[in-house]
Amino acid sequence: MNHDDQADALASKVDALIAKRNAGDATAADARNIPVLTDLIDAPAWSPRNPSPLHTLSPAPTDVLASLSDDDIDALSQEILARVSQRIDAELATSLKARLHEHLQSQINAAVTHVLTDMKLDIANDIGDVVNAALADRLRRT
Repeated sequence: MNHDDQADALASKVDALIAKRNAGDATAADARNIPVLTDLIDAPAWSPRNPSPLHTLSPAPTDVLASLSDDDIDALSQEILARVSQRIDAELATSLKARLHEHLQSQINAAVTHVLTDMKLDIANDIGDVVNAALADRLRRT
């Protein structure tokens, strides 16, 4: 079950809880009340896809770590770091992209508005200068 399916399942349970709350008598359904999730859900059964010596329950974890060489511990540390980094990249990349887009969009809009305001003022001043010059030329001729 992927993350979206889990979110959909949780959303349907919340909707059912709210519907259950709203189904009661009208006097008990106060808009200030907040529904509370009270059902316990059993955790799914899990076992590693490729069992390794670290996942076996026979030796104590400290025994397994003590039996590893420094190179094995370094390799394990690198693997853990790579997995965590991959997970963070996968889950946060979309969120980061959306936030950056929103932030940059507001900055760009503000910059464009500022430049347009300045340009309108410059254009109005240029038009006024041209009109004044044309009037001055006309007055000199008469």
